[in-house]
Amino acid sequence: MTDTHSDPFILFASLLANEAPHLNPSELHGVICGLLASGLSAEDPEMQGVLASHADVKHGWSMSAQSLFGKFRDEAHAAFHGDSLEMSILLPDEEQLLSDRVAALAVWCDGFMVGFGTGTAGMKDADLPTPLQEAIADLVAISQVESPEDEDEEGESLFEQVVEHCRVSALLIFTELALMRRRQNGQNTNEPTRH
Repeated sequence: MTDTHSDPFILFASLLANEAPHLNPSELHGVICGLLASGLSAEDPEMQGVLASHADVKHGWSMSAQSLFGKFRDEAHAAFHGDSLEMSILLPDEEQLLSDRVAALAVWCDGFMVGFGTGTAGMKDADLPTPLQEAIADLVAISQVESPEDEDEEGESLFEQVVEHCRVSALLIFTELALMRRRQNGQNTNEPTRH
């Protein structure tokens, strides 16, 4: 049974019910991750503004929402900049219907692309390294997937594989973009990379 007091998805959903009821928590989490993957600093105040604009929140977020955003931001920042590859995607827990989790993953990918696109505005796709372009294309494709009608073990297994692919793609996008910027700035790129 899910502990509603500790499940971050439910906590986020409760906050959004009052402040941006039309949004899925996974979508805003995706925007946060996409902004950070684009190279936005974890301390950058622009993030709150982008999230408010995306959610059409006119008068700013409550302190509770800002605190939760900060928690998600710090976790994603640590994942992008650490060596553990322990990045998580905010989704409903496994007790929820597969169709709901698939829909949440789709909007997470959409949110990620919104955040990434905002953070890389003015950058041309053709200038991006091929692995980065491929990872972006994968996330765009997953953002358009339809929810399954059947709930079965095969669907569950496939879903877990797709979640893992999204997680690794997000890490790859961050790494490839950081390496590309280092090359453009004439910096050493011989540091180990994640694959």
